[in-house]
Amino acid sequence: MSLLKLKKHAQQKEYEELELLWPEAVANPENDPDDLMRLPGMVSRIGEEKLAERMVETMLDIWEKNHGKSSRLTAARNAAMTFIKSEFLLTELKKLYREATPDFDEIENLTGNILNDGCRLDEAVPLLDRFVALRPGAFLKHRGTVHPGMVESVNGNALEMKVIFDIRDKQLNAEDIMNVIVLADDHFSSMLMYKPELLREVAESDPVEFVILALKETRNKRCTYKDLKGYYIELNGEKAWSSWWKKAREILKKASKLEMTGAGQPKFRLLSNERSFEDRQRDLFKKIKEPSKKLEFILSYITEYKKNPPEDKSLMVELGNTAAKMAGPLLKTDQILTLTCLAVHGAVADTGAEVVKMNPAAANKVIGSVKEPAQMVTRLNDKLLQTVLGFVRKSQPDSWADYWSQVMPRVGKLSCEMMTKELLAAGFSDELEGALVEIVRRPTAAPEAIFWIWRVRFGESKTLDSMIDLPSLTTKNLLVAILNLIDANGRMSAVSDDNRIREIIERAHDTIDLFESRPINELLEDISETDARMFKKLIEENAGIKARLKASIGARLRNAHPEIYIESSTPWTEEDIYWTTETGLQRRQSEFDEIINEEIPAVAKQIGEAASHGDLSENSEYTAALEKRDQITSRATRIENELARCKVIDQEMVNSVFVNVGTKVTAKDLSTGEELVYSFLGIWDSNPEQGVLSYRAPMAMAFMGSKPGDTVTFGEDSDMKSWEIISVEPGI
Repeated sequence: MSLLKLKKHAQQKEYEELELLWPEAVANPENDPDDLMRLPGMVSRIGEEKLAERMVETMLDIWEKNHGKSSRLTAARNAAMTFIKSEFLLTELKKLYREATPDFDEIENLTGNILNDGCRLDEAVPLLDRFVALRPGAFLKHRGTVHPGMVESVNGNALEMKVIFDIRDKQLNAEDIMNVIVLADDHFSSMLMYKPELLREVAESDPVEFVILALKETRNKRCTYKDLKGYYIELNGEKAWSSWWKKAREILKKASKLEMTGAGQPKFRLLSNERSFEDRQRDLFKKIKEPSKKLEFILSYITEYKKNPPEDKSLMVELGNTAAKMAGPLLKTDQILTLTCLAVHGAVADTGAEVVKMNPAAANKVIGSVKEPAQMVTRLNDKLLQTVLGFVRKSQPDSWADYWSQVMPRVGKLSCEMMTKELLAAGFSDELEGALVEIVRRPTAAPEAIFWIWRVRFGESKTLDSMIDLPSLTTKNLLVAILNLIDANGRMSAVSDDNRIREIIERAHDTIDLFESRPINELLEDISETDARMFKKLIEENAGIKARLKASIGARLRNAHPEIYIESSTPWTEEDIYWTTETGLQRRQSEFDEIINEEIPAVAKQIGEAASHGDLSENSEYTAALEKRDQITSRATRIENELARCKVIDQEMVNSVFVNVGTKVTAKDLSTGEELVYSFLGIWDSNPEQGVLSYRAPMAMAFMGSKPGDTVTFGEDSDMKSWEIISVEPGI
């Protein structure tokens, strides 16, 4: 029924026809409810209020019949905005509100006090709606408060409600209530504050819903991993997070209502339209242009697919066939990438996906076209590389071990571990050893592999116990390899700011420190002189070694073979150098400063005063002053020359295992049996009464170079004395 026709009947006061046709118009679903409501309003303004009320009542009856009880209340509320003084609607609304909220204890008082006789329905209904929306437990936002509030109780007689705002209460009257913002029942911040137990239940039973609730509150419907972790920890504490996240991560990744992007610390976004995980993955894959990135994506999807195979397997088939199609155009230009495409296709086929079949002969031909398999390491990440290696093994069951051994000397620790385990399990120890020998021979090609070998070789790896017996993996060979690696990277760091170079040097030092340096200690305790000289050269000429490691290895080498240091470290024979302690140097420098700043100016003053007395030829004071000046100047010159040639005793000399400059010696006088202690320090440190001798003193020189157990002789004839060296320690 056309509303235009009904309007015409009303204008022409054809009320019988209007009332007759009205039910048909109300029942017509094509007519808009707001447009329908305008017609009774028009009739009321004409003066036919009773007819208008009957039309409204008819409309309410029909809507209730067709759409249920709730639609009758909605229609009555809308009508109240037009018929603001209708007694029929007043009575109807009281009844409908009470029926709609039977569990609201205060609804009787509220309807009686708000929908009272004489009220304006257009003002009363919005207030009553606000009270109904803000029943106890409802959330709201009130101006002037930072936190959201929760309704604690409602007083229908006083038209007030008590609201909790964080830790304080506030009483709101009818005017206040009309100015608050009603928040949703699942408002996340409010639930976090006032209903944490309900939110905990949601988090545990439905992680997706928990994240959706958090996202709905944000302005852009996004949040970070850090945000999500913070919400959960606020609810359940730090300790519970890890186990929850481990379970929730896979569920969230596959959710159709939200998107999770990123690996370690992902970001979350609420989707406006639900889309399956497979559809989103399909779109992401289409956006990738670089072939290697496409292949990496396929492998990542295989991992997800295996964890929880979806009902829709079409995407897996598409990805596998795409990998196969990519191989053809790449064959002439990039054999490594071609082989990788075939390997990824094979990985898809292994999931059971019904992809196109691969020709075994063609696959072997592609494998043979890669002339330098080791180059794959620089082109492919670990996951792709391992996929290719697995494909080669499957395609060439008789020769795969040789192929692997060509790749292994360039790989990282993950691939190195995988390949070692597989080669050992298959009985190819010769091929494995050949690869390991090459890694040790060229450590800069695979630093991570060297570090891994050291950890496995000297750790407690039951899986790889047989590695210990491989001749190539001696402690000596591995330590030489790591020291050479440190040296090479140290030289590179001198001309490059690459952080990775410095990281390799750090990792190398950390690796040597593992197991409390036990492997090195055991090696250096019983080392041959030839090897000791070799390691001494390695550490002394090393461009990247840290001082602590250099000193540690050096000390052990001295203990084992002190002779190799005596030959090259004899500072007491250096006539042009004056060795001293820092204290002795400061003492001598102070002495020189006193001469320059005090004694020379004082004698100059004396010379001037003597010259003022007259005839200089007979002036003894003047002559004496000149002689004193010459003596002081000569002493200053001598000290200045000594200071220019002095060096501070270094730590290597102090830690010497033989008597050296800077050492303290316990010696037994062979004539009396008395044990004496001498410290041989610098030329300005001498204090014989305290047993401190300058290393240049004749007796001290007799001791230099001696080791514990040696006999030292000094003096002539009846003055000759002999001592046995008991111990040598640092003298500073």
